[in-house]
Amino acid sequence: MAPWLVPQLAPRPIASPPDAGESAPPFIRVADMAGVVRAVQNGHYEFRTWGARFPRLERPDRIVLGLAVADAPWGVLRDAAQHARALLESLGLPPFLKTTGGSGLEIVVAITRRHQWSEIAEFAHAVARHLVRSRPTVFAAAAGPDARGRVVVGARSNDLGRSAVAAYSLRARAGLPVSMPIAWSDLGDVDLRGGHFGIDGVPAFVAARRDDPWAAYEQSRRTLSAAMRRALVG
Repeated sequence: MAPWLVPQLAPRPIASPPDAGESAPPFIRVADMAGVVRAVQNGHYEFRTWGARFPRLERPDRIVLGLAVADAPWGVLRDAAQHARALLESLGLPPFLKTTGGSGLEIVVAITRRHQWSEIAEFAHAVARHLVRSRPTVFAAAAGPDARGRVVVGARSNDLGRSAVAAYSLRARAGLPVSMPIAWSDLGDVDLRGGHFGIDGVPAFVAARRDDPWAAYEQSRRTLSAAMRRALVG
């Protein structure tokens, strides 16, 4: 996985593992394949990156929306992702999709480095609130008994100091599933959650696909506007 993973890690701070202890630095840096190997040898399988790149860590450059569901069928999650996609595209923001290697999906939007962390967090949470408000039978704001059968939409990964699992990263769970970038056209009848993209099958899957679904990611960067913010109100 390293040839695909390294470009996702090298420009960004990587959150220290939760069990690293209070004396650990807030982030580590992995610059090349050797760094990935060292990290894995030290038990660091799951890489979670900040939403900003070196050297301008005060300027985030992405928005991440998490879609999670524990007890609903795949079709509910699939359709919720399409609703979120439609909203972002209506705002002029091209969305990119990936699995989490768990029970959900993540939508990532590339933005220009012109905004403060507080602006990005506020905007991301406004998107989440809009989805819950406009489609209350589909989305829920928080997990719990009241969210049963709905998709929880989360924006906390955009808060200062928070992180999101990197594309192509392994997940530290049974079977070592991978957080896999996928095309929107991949959202069909096949459930892509959990171990669908496992460590053993991912290299062959990536080698066989004709196009990189995230090829246009860097060229898609947008600047958030006042018009976008107004569209999320009401």
